Amino acid sequence: MVTNATITIFNRIPDKVSKKFVYVPHAIQRVWFRTKQKSSAGENGLKSADEYQIRIPYSECENWLPSDEFLKSETPSQNWTVQNGDLFIVGIWNGADQVSGINEIKKEFSGVAGEVLNHSENFFGSSKHIRIGGGS
Repeated sequence: MVTNATITIFNRIPDKVSKKFVYVPHAIQRVWFRTKQKSSAGENGLKSADEYQIRIPYSECENWLPSDEFLKSETPSQNWTVQNGDLFIVGIWNGADQVSGINEIKKEFSGVAGEVLNHSENFFGSSKHIRIGGGS
């Protein structure tokens, strides 16, 4: 699989101390990334949004866990998963070890940032990968 980007995925986990959700970053070095502009006409005029497509090759899934195993893990910073509602950036995150949400990410990072809207693990055939569909 051809790769053209590095992403950081932010996995949503419950913080046992604050009783709120936090996001833990994990960098993935070689992924395929594509942006597509979507537009639609509505009652209040034209609306547009970015649609993101990400493919993570199986070779980059060494520390990946299914979401249920990830949520049970005692060391979420050493593993990663993909869940609807997770966040991502295109590039390497150099900020805190955990963030509270997309607004905190956008304050510290000026590039592409989005949310995982759908995903699937395609671990069969000759081009095994994780597929992520996201939006801004």
